[in-house]
Amino acid sequence: MFTVPAFSRLRQGSVWGVLGLVVALALPARAKVYIDINAPALRPIPVAIPVLRKEAGVSGEPHRVVAEVLRWDLGFAGLFDVVDPRAYLEDPQRAPLQPDAAGFADWMAVGAELLVKGRVAAAETGVAVDLWAYDVLRRRFLLGRHYEGPSEAVRSMAHRFANTLLEEFTGTPGPFGTRIAYVAGAGRAKELALVDMDGAGPVRLTRTGSLNLNPSWARDGKYLYYTSYVLGGPDLYLLDLSLGRSWVVSRREGIDLGGKDSPDGKEILVTLSDKGNPEIYRMDKASHRLVRLTRSRAIDVAPAWSPDGRQIAFVSDRMGNPHIFVMNRDGGDVRRLTFAGTHNGDPDWSPRGDWIAYTGKDERGVFQVFLVDPQGRETRQLTFGPRDTYDPSWSPDGRFLAVTSNREGEKAVYVFRVGGQEFRRITPRGEVAEQPAWGPVLP
Repeated sequence: MFTVPAFSRLRQGSVWGVLGLVVALALPARAKVYIDINAPALRPIPVAIPVLRKEAGVSGEPHRVVAEVLRWDLGFAGLFDVVDPRAYLEDPQRAPLQPDAAGFADWMAVGAELLVKGRVAAAETGVAVDLWAYDVLRRRFLLGRHYEGPSEAVRSMAHRFANTLLEEFTGTPGPFGTRIAYVAGAGRAKELALVDMDGAGPVRLTRTGSLNLNPSWARDGKYLYYTSYVLGGPDLYLLDLSLGRSWVVSRREGIDLGGKDSPDGKEILVTLSDKGNPEIYRMDKASHRLVRLTRSRAIDVAPAWSPDGRQIAFVSDRMGNPHIFVMNRDGGDVRRLTFAGTHNGDPDWSPRGDWIAYTGKDERGVFQVFLVDPQGRETRQLTFGPRDTYDPSWSPDGRFLAVTSNREGEKAVYVFRVGGQEFRRITPRGEVAEQPAWGPVLP
C-alpha cells in the first residue's frame, strides 16, 4: 500500500533538481531559490501528468478531469512543458503510485523531469483526491496535497494543486481557478457573463435585454459593479453574485461609469458628467459622499487604482488625443505617461505595481496592448498582428492578462501570459464577447 511521505519532508527536496542546472548554487542550507517565469533564457520544465488512479466506488471520470485541468494550467504557466500523454509508458491504473526505480527510468525515457501522479477515491463528502509531485531526475518526492469535496469540485482541486506547484517554483501562487467577468452579446442587448479562466463553466449573469457594460469586481469577489441602460441610463449598478440581484449605486444626470474598488474596499472610483463634461470622483461606499478629483474641460474617464491606493491612472484628452495620465488619490500631481500614438485608453494597474497595461494604436492603426511603467520612462508593446486586441485586465498574480480580440474574426475574450504569445480563447465560440474583468483569488 502506498504511503504519502510525511508533511515534514515536503520542503526538504530542492526544486532545482528538475531544472537540470549545470552550475551548483552556493546557498545556505535553508535558502529557497525561486524562478522568474518571464526570464528570456528560461527552459520550461518537461512535466508528465498521467490520468489519476480511479479507486473503487468512484463514478464518472474525475480522474481524467483532474489530469486535463492540470495539463491546461501547467502548460499555460510558462514554466512547464507538458509531455505528450501519448508517449507515456505506464498504465496509471496499475503502476505504483510511488514510482520505483523502473518507474522513474520510464518517465525519464519519455523526457519528463517533473512527474505529477494521483488517485481519486470515494469519500463521505463525495471524492477524495490525492496529488503528488516528483523530481524525476533525482528520483525524489517534492510535495503532495489531499483534497475532499463533491465530485463537481474536482476542477477546483486541480487548480489549487497547480497554484501550489507554481508557488513552489516561483514563490507566488498562480491564478488558476479564478473567474473572469465579461460582456456577451451584440447590438442593443449586451449582458454580463462569467467564465473560469480556463474557459470552463460560462454563465450569463444578467438577462435584461438592455446594454450592460464595463464589469468591475469588488475586492471580496462577491459583487460586480457595472453600467446599465436598463432604466435609460447609463447608470451605475452593483450585482450580488450569490443572489443574482442588482442595486443602483449612482443614477445622476449624464453618465455614471466606473465602480473601481479601492484596495481597502472603502471607496470606488466613478466617472460622472452631471456637472458638464466627464470628471473622475472618489465615492465613499458607506455614505456615497463624493470627492471630485479632476477639473478640466477635457474628457477624463477610466480611472484605475494603484495597488497601494495612493495613485490613480486615468484617460484624458486634455492634450488633444486620449492618453494615459496618473494623479495622486487626492487629484494632485497629474502626470502624463503616454506620448506616442493617437488613441490610448483602458488602463489597468498591475497587482505588483510595476506596470500599467493599456490599449493603444500601433503604427498601422491597429489596437494593441502596451505596458507603461508608473513613471512613464518605459513603454513595451505586448501584442502584435493585423487584428485588434484591447481591454487588458490583469490576473490577480500579475502574470497574465485577459483581453478582447477579433484575432479569429469575431470579438472574444482571450488570456495570455505577459511575455508570451500564446493566446487561449476562453469564451464560447459563436458568442460575441468583450470587456473582460479578471476576478480576485477567493478563499
